[in-house]
Amino acid sequence: MNITEQQRHAIDCVLSIFETGRIPTVASYSTCSILNDNAGISYGKHQCTDGGGALDLVCKRYIELRGQQAQALSHYMIYLMTNETTKYGSNQSTYPTWLVSLINLLKSAGSDPIMQQAQNEIFDSHYWTPAVNHANNVGLKTALGHLIVYDSTIHSGPRGVTIIRNLFPQKSPANGGDEKEWCLAYIKARINWLLSSPNDLVKRTVYRMDALKAIADSGNWDLATPLTVRNVRIT
Repeated sequence: MNITEQQRHAIDCVLSIFETGRIPTVASYSTCSILNDNAGISYGKHQCTDGGGALDLVCKRYIELRGQQAQALSHYMIYLMTNETTKYGSNQSTYPTWLVSLINLLKSAGSDPIMQQAQNEIFDSHYWTPAVNHANNVGLKTALGHLIVYDSTIHSGPRGVTIIRNLFPQKSPANGGDEKEWCLAYIKARINWLLSSPNDLVKRTVYRMDALKAIADSGNWDLATPLTVRNVRIT
């Protein structure tokens, strides 16, 4: 199935709600913070992290594209490549000068269309495309099915989908199974997987699966809008 532009918009909005609690806007590209999750800086429309490696890729691509702040940002790449920002949490009083400067620089660069292009390119190539490949291999046709696997690639990396697929017996649609049954089994397996984590922050993200299950239960497999997710309305 080819995902329509409107369905992709809905998918991106749902993921943004999961990551930031709101619908993405141009200002979302400048969002920059550090949480107490050992992931370091979390940045941009898709909340790419230093610890996860996506922030490094976004900044590298921005520099390659010669963005307005590219030269200044290049001086901080050593900190990102060595995951230095993962040593800090939300307590800004502990931040060294270089970290404060880097956060401010990233916030400023977010308004540059080239940074916005870099963020979108990296997430399309490293997360959306692998998610679509997973969906095709499984035989998923619905927009919600694509959202379910895309959420896992964003949250746990592309390999995260394979991990969950191995935790339940239902046949995939590509092997003669029913897509809706497979998706619901996937959600259930991922809930159990998240809750089994020793990391309390990971356990708390089970709300993502609860929200996806609610969409499935409503019968909105095409992700038709308007759609309300976690009390946020998508149009």
